[in-house]
Amino acid sequence: MQLNHGITQHNSKRLRVVIAGGSMGGLCAGLALRGIGCDVEIFERASYNEANLTPSAVQSRGAGLVVQMEINRFLAEHGLTTAETLGVTSWKRQYIIGDGSIIWEESTPQLMTSWDMLYRQLRKVFPDQHYHQGSKVIGVEQSDDCVVVRFEDGRKEKCDLLIGADGIDSTIRQQLLPDAVPQYAGYVAWRGLIDESLLSSDVAKFLAEQFTLFHGPGMQALCYLVPGPNGELDEGKRRINWLWYFNVLDGDELKTVMTDSQGGVRKFFLPQGEVRESVIQQMRVAAKGYLPEIFQYLFEVTEKPFIQPIYDLSLPRMVFGRVCLIGDAAFVVRPHTAAGTFKAVTNAIELAQELQESSGDVVAALEKWEPIQLAMGNYLKLLGVNLGNRSGLGHYVLRDTLLH
Repeated sequence: MQLNHGITQHNSKRLRVVIAGGSMGGLCAGLALRGIGCDVEIFERASYNEANLTPSAVQSRGAGLVVQMEINRFLAEHGLTTAETLGVTSWKRQYIIGDGSIIWEESTPQLMTSWDMLYRQLRKVFPDQHYHQGSKVIGVEQSDDCVVVRFEDGRKEKCDLLIGADGIDSTIRQQLLPDAVPQYAGYVAWRGLIDESLLSSDVAKFLAEQFTLFHGPGMQALCYLVPGPNGELDEGKRRINWLWYFNVLDGDELKTVMTDSQGGVRKFFLPQGEVRESVIQQMRVAAKGYLPEIFQYLFEVTEKPFIQPIYDLSLPRMVFGRVCLIGDAAFVVRPHTAAGTFKAVTNAIELAQELQESSGDVVAALEKWEPIQLAMGNYLKLLGVNLGNRSGLGHYVLRDTLLH
């Protein structure tokens, strides 16, 4: 999709694009639009750890993810890693019950990678001089022919197109659609990453290249292998990514779970090292009462678990003149769909296609782009809700395990 000349606005100048948000969605959009000749600047509000190119504020947030075909194709088009070097293949699914025995197996090959691995691949090919850290958007103004973006440090940027890729707590969405608020789904995902070398030989053998699942009343647990912290794929150097979906009532109970070690209440994510030890210990007790032994073991071995409350969000619009929202800024879908990254990549690829076909007419391109993205977002949102409901997530309450 590379052009010999840059996409122009009204055939006079190269199209200038500002992207708010430099995580997965923002990087995919930035690379796709640079690929058709746009001038692109990415502004990320977090400060990044340059040693491993992982956002320090959200390190391991995504932990593990399924690599969809569209992601592989996108990486190949930009000369990045191949499937063989991106992740670990999970060859089959195994479903276990409370006593740990396998009740069902099926062959379902899937490529599993980690958030940090995929992020590094995207980040290394986006030019540093066009990637700005610690740049928080505080306001947006637009006219018929341009957008002006205001930042917390007083900086202003003028552009032809503004892309809001600033995540579930998007500042841009809050300005454009203040009533569109993510809705808590009634449960959280306890999560952890464990170095494969720390596992006992029996556990490592049982989980090796398998997608292991357990369903219980109002809960679900799963785990699979992902690359090591620096992309290692050799046996013994990888990591186990595990999740435990557990119902938590909104209100005081959720507040208790999401209160960090400093006494602050987090809304969308409680990172490693910030979960209070008292809450971890209570959940270790709950794990012994409700999880198969192997998942109890994974929880016990994890020194610093982290918590992701599950939210739903869908928007009636993604386009506002010369501004559009992509990724989690527009639709938040539940992790059961394995489609969060797929959604952001698709938003980016199809936006670039429409801009190219419209010869840089931003308004016309966005008008054509929006309906398909809305349809996809709504479908994935409903799919996630249905998958959660099927397991009783968000509905079934275990009264004797409530945290106080």
